[in-house]
Amino acid sequence: MPKPGAHVQNEQPREEAPKKRVEEKEKIIILKIGGSSITHKGEEETLNTESLNWFARLIASSVNESFLSSSGTYNNVDSSRSKPKFIVVHGAGSFGHHSAKRYGLRCGKAVYIDELGTAVTGTSQSDINPSKRQKIGHHDETIIRQYQMEGLSKTRQSVQKLNTAVVNSLIANGVNAVGISPGMSTPLLRAHGGTSLPNDGDDDNDSVEGMKLLCQSIHQSLQAGLVPIVHGDACLLYDSIRAGILGGDTLAEGIATLWDESVGNRKNSRGDKISRVIFITDVAGVFSADPKADPNAVLVRSLKVDRNTGEVMIDKSNDNSDGNEGERSATLSVGESSHAHDVTGGLKAKLGAAVTIVQTGISVIITQCGSQSTEKFVKGDWTTVSDLEGGTLLSHSSSS
Repeated sequence: MPKPGAHVQNEQPREEAPKKRVEEKEKIIILKIGGSSITHKGEEETLNTESLNWFARLIASSVNESFLSSSGTYNNVDSSRSKPKFIVVHGAGSFGHHSAKRYGLRCGKAVYIDELGTAVTGTSQSDINPSKRQKIGHHDETIIRQYQMEGLSKTRQSVQKLNTAVVNSLIANGVNAVGISPGMSTPLLRAHGGTSLPNDGDDDNDSVEGMKLLCQSIHQSLQAGLVPIVHGDACLLYDSIRAGILGGDTLAEGIATLWDESVGNRKNSRGDKISRVIFITDVAGVFSADPKADPNAVLVRSLKVDRNTGEVMIDKSNDNSDGNEGERSATLSVGESSHAHDVTGGLKAKLGAAVTIVQTGISVIITQCGSQSTEKFVKGDWTTVSDLEGGTLLSHSSSS
């Protein structure tokens, strides 16, 4: 034993070499909330403040702490585990759909697919407000274009009001959020978003490049510690002559499917990937039939998607409904929106977007606004979908 005061070389505190920081990949979740969930869709430009505040509180308690403001206290914040980053996409609801309906603006994705890229000279007379038809006549394309741009301008003004309200609610709940208005702010982006057709050549669909630019803008916000809030919008159709609707479902689909290609190799991307897309709607999930018309409709808990063909099958192995375990059926009835002013296609369009996303290997959840199931999905407090009361999980089949 050394004498008091003796110097012992090996007892000096050793200074550890600085540990090399490991850049952990953080998951990104797209939260797409329907406009009918945060507005009263039958009443023009009317917020559903209760639902909007619920959504803002849910994000504040679930998002990675680096996206919270530096002041204030946050209830229900669990710092014991890594939390996700969120990309929020919201629909227009009563902010935009009424105006779009008045001016005959259609879903840009539907127009693009229906017309298969065929050149169009102008708006059909059936799409024009009856009060304007006499003034327009049959061939006055200048007036037609002016009318379309009037519709685009007023619809866009309306949806931007909702975007501001969503951002304000998040900021009030301590989330550093920033609104992103995609339509006329992103070069090349058109109303069909990232939708492409089999006959599209490399230079025939500039909107795909526009969607990639939007992804880069969203990525920049995430890197800065800001939750991007993207809204469904009115913008130009593929022909750059007419106007159409770039819906929230189309945006969520484009962001999810083009994310890796857009930002995967960018500096400081850290390889962050989109791990899941959650569609928050005004219904509990996908039903076997329209529950508003068929009293025998049951909630489908799990759908399997063939990544090659896009075929959708009901997976009863994750289902609480009657049937043999593992039984699968391709029969699924999905209705259009029940809202008279909806111009984006309702659940049928949502399911189509979800299937496309799943084909890239990203799972999708469709769940109801305000429910405990949705809170657990967003927070990651679940193991299997059948453990929760509501929600439908879409994932790719093991054989594809």
